[in-house]
Amino acid sequence: MTEELIQLYRDYNAAMAANDTSVLAQLLAPEFTLAHMTGYVQPRAEWFQELEAGTMHYYSSVEDHVSVHEMVTGWQIVGQSRVVARIHGGSKSEWPLNTDLRVQRVADHWQIISAVVTTY
Repeated sequence: MTEELIQLYRDYNAAMAANDTSVLAQLLAPEFTLAHMTGYVQPRAEWFQELEAGTMHYYSSVEDHVSVHEMVTGWQIVGQSRVVARIHGGSKSEWPLNTDLRVQRVADHWQIISAVVTTY
């Protein structure tokens, strides 16, 4: 199961780096929220609008480390990746991002319920 969850983390990062909202829609629960490193908690639909409009544009994500932890209410995946992005008109930059995903099994597949992103 650990490898399956690590692959979910990798799929999430690959879809984000490709700005692929159709793949992200399959991975993220409808109630998904993304807490950015600024502290802003963004609903899934709003994040998708920013990806599609290009106001948030991701270029790449290179994984440094990922771990999986069982919780009472599901699973936690914590990964560190170096992400290159251009956010809200800023310059294209690389950030070392720590992404804390909360994951639950829904029917026959995993869904990401939330993501909290900070730097490391």
